[in-house]
Amino acid sequence: MKKVIQLLISAFLILSISACSETTSENPTASSTPQAYTAGTYTAEAQGIRSPVKVAVTFSDSKIEKIEILEHGETRNIADAALEQIPEAILENQSLAVDVVSSVTFTSRAILNAVEDACEQAGGNLDLLKSPLPASKTDEEVSADVVVVGMGLAGITASMSALDAGAKVVAVEKAGAAGGSSKYSGGFITAVQSQQQQAVGYDLDVDGYMDYFNDCEDQSVKPDETDREAVRAMIERSAADLEFLENHNVGIAGPDGFGGDFKVWHYPATRTSAFDGEAGGADHIAAGMAWLEEKENFSIFYNTPATQILTDDQGRITGVLCEKEDGSTLTVQAKAVVLATGGWAASPELMERFCPEFPSEWILPYTTAAMTDTGDGILMAEKLGAAVYEDGWWMDLAIGADAGGYSTYFPNTLNSLINYANYFVVDKTGQRILNVNALYGPRSIAFADAMERTGEIFSIFTGEGFPAGIEFIEANQRVDDKIVYRAETLEELAQKTGMDPEVLTAQVERYNQFCEKGVDTDLGQTTLVPIHEGPYYAISIKTITMGTIGGLKTSDINQVLSTDGEAIDGLYAAGELINGKYFNQVYVSGDAQLLCTDSGILAGEAAAKHALAK
Repeated sequence: MKKVIQLLISAFLILSISACSETTSENPTASSTPQAYTAGTYTAEAQGIRSPVKVAVTFSDSKIEKIEILEHGETRNIADAALEQIPEAILENQSLAVDVVSSVTFTSRAILNAVEDACEQAGGNLDLLKSPLPASKTDEEVSADVVVVGMGLAGITASMSALDAGAKVVAVEKAGAAGGSSKYSGGFITAVQSQQQQAVGYDLDVDGYMDYFNDCEDQSVKPDETDREAVRAMIERSAADLEFLENHNVGIAGPDGFGGDFKVWHYPATRTSAFDGEAGGADHIAAGMAWLEEKENFSIFYNTPATQILTDDQGRITGVLCEKEDGSTLTVQAKAVVLATGGWAASPELMERFCPEFPSEWILPYTTAAMTDTGDGILMAEKLGAAVYEDGWWMDLAIGADAGGYSTYFPNTLNSLINYANYFVVDKTGQRILNVNALYGPRSIAFADAMERTGEIFSIFTGEGFPAGIEFIEANQRVDDKIVYRAETLEELAQKTGMDPEVLTAQVERYNQFCEKGVDTDLGQTTLVPIHEGPYYAISIKTITMGTIGGLKTSDINQVLSTDGEAIDGLYAAGELINGKYFNQVYVSGDAQLLCTDSGILAGEAAAKHALAK
């Protein structure tokens, strides 16, 4: 990451010489009054998203000299951006009024809070340390052959592919670090007939995989706009896509079958197993960015969202207009644009437009997609007449609870308990609705239907089936008869939650019979944990999404199509932004990261060829 920062500084110094600039200054300097500290080294810690972050801060009598991160349990390759950038920013500005890394906000705030504690211990003037920094706004203009908007896995592979084709690439990223939603994923990439599969003697052809894919996708209930031939073509390229990643220093291991024999999923080579650690997608991002950082014809601007695709008088694309963190503009002149901005899970307005079945009160912050996924690529492309899949859906991830803010993400909330631990899920009437082992799509369909019909869903369990959950609930006094309910009998539980006692008790009895036989003939669930002796617990639950399905319509080379079906000259797209062609309501595990890789490769190469031909 330091190399990226150095690259940006160097690029800025070079490019600003020829930039069309206008500079304005705001606010007095924060250093107009000298600081005074009691010299020494002080330690402090503050809570991050997954763990406390402990720091050691060394002071002279007038300056913060050094900040060390002593301990933390934050997620590797996700938190790194904050762990590196926030201490550097504090030291450079001698201030606590620095911006958080927008995609790593909790870790950023933990570092700032811990350093603030240390400053207070050293006798520093906190008011002065938190005074707004002086702002200097400089509009800037740079040029490239291809500009890539968004730097998740799709943007990274698009940049790689465009560079391979000989193009100069400028990337702009809305967040303070690369990764998008990909870095929060497990990092599993579907491939058929890969070198890894051949090495272990696993034999599956494209037809075999397509049989599986079609069986999954056919469980959708809304009208189907998927292009199965496009999916087949992607699967045919999948082994080559993995080789592309490995040739660009993004190591691939596997295959894995998630405990089964269907070994099509590949994972980062930095792992010792498929489930070694968390957020394996972050490993792909880190490796990809390390490769890009070394390329002379590549530069990247963070905290710089694109706001407009620029065109000339003839409607030909000429680049993008971006807004920098200080409010000034960055204009990237380019002959081709690749949009890789992700979906819209973090936009209430677009969720309402494309996914009206999704419970609106749970749109934010109940998504594990990047919080920068607000549909920017769709909105910009639509202004040029781009066609979109209007009938969208969401990629269901898990079951969640605890409405009321970002605290949902912390490990000490109910979400850390229930997630995939549910085994008996009912609607407001007490009717069992959900096979917890089902694919993401069928689960989301069942949720939407039950929410529409009855307005509430419950996960029900006992200490026999979920002892850790009971211990947590009781230790933290979470029973409130609003979200978490406890009762000595099923009839009492039904009364408290508003369910029908006869329906609930009959459903529990029938389910327990399935548990005894080991076969669920109603829903086909394989995780069968009986509900025997009370007390009985119920948690009011809703769904958490990891992304969206729909987006822009594209050609075979991922050129964006207009509403009349014609390709928009110079405009390409990749990743989640175009996944409506590949999924209807059912997201198939591993195919999202394959789509990011494959579509990025295609779009980057096509964009480069277009730009270099001009």
